[in-house]
Amino acid sequence: YIKRTVAILDRRLINRNLIAFCHVLLNNHASSTLQSFEEQVVQFPEVMECYQMTGTFDFILRVVTTDIDAYHNFYRHKLANLPDITTVQTFFVLSETKSDTAYPL
Repeated sequence: YIKRTVAILDRRLINRNLIAFCHVLLNNHASSTLQSFEEQVVQFPEVMECYQMTGTFDFILRVVTTDIDAYHNFYRHKLANLPDITTVQTFFVLSETKSDTAYPL
């Protein structure tokens, strides 16, 4: 049942102050397009989580950076340069009410 054991760091103490959720829409849903996007986005250290979604957007990414300038750099030089992206909508976290890693059993 245990996938791995990790230490959970306080992101503020390691200067990861900005959390963004990016909704990504691709221009097609071919298996090769989806796979290519996934293979590329997992290489970005700023992307902490990536989920393929139902609904309006194809993927949601949880991105963590030091500040808005670092996010802008990530967006312009990494995310926006990926092929097959039609739209990215980014939502910035104002406050963190709950962040848990344990599943209720």
